[in-house]
Amino acid sequence: MSIVEGLETKSDKIRALLREGYLRTEVADFLDIRYQHVRKVAVDAGIEDGLQRGIVVVPKSKPIPKVVREDVAIDVLTDAGFERLGTWVTDGAGGIALDTSAPRDAGVYAFVVDGLIKYIGVSRAGIRSRMSNYRLGQMGQKTSARVNQVINEHVTAGTVVEIYIAMPPALEWNGLPVITAAGLEAGLIKMIQPPWNKMGVEN
Repeated sequence: MSIVEGLETKSDKIRALLREGYLRTEVADFLDIRYQHVRKVAVDAGIEDGLQRGIVVVPKSKPIPKVVREDVAIDVLTDAGFERLGTWVTDGAGGIALDTSAPRDAGVYAFVVDGLIKYIGVSRAGIRSRMSNYRLGQMGQKTSARVNQVINEHVTAGTVVEIYIAMPPALEWNGLPVITAAGLEAGLIKMIQPPWNKMGVEN
């Protein structure tokens, strides 16, 4: 790629690509480095671009893959507006519980271990209701039961499982309603390929 020709260090290449309009996730994938590396260079250089695509689309001489490796740091989401809700903890009776109250609003959520995104989900009925499903882990709800078991194994072993959430507003397309949260969840799963997700993950 002509943009990085003649540049010797990864930091120089990162700055050059970001200033040309590439997203941080794209730069990380193209240079085969971790997102945290790109973010640190951008922050140190005072470059705020690269979090989302603007109106101007920069032509690319070589397509950059959209799929990010599964060891993606939560910074990818917090930079875009996700906020930390709390953590899963043991309930003292062999189960799990939230250490805080979840909002009733619909939204997208992420489960994070050691700063890395492990699961992405969406709840149209409200995040509080969805977290309750995970807490109960009823066998009739296969996904809730499976994820409940995974979370339980981690918290029982003393591993912190954090929860991050986002509640994007609904939009319209040509006068038709668009459920933004559902589209955001699908896009994030496709991009991040979280290891605890089953649907939408490429094998």
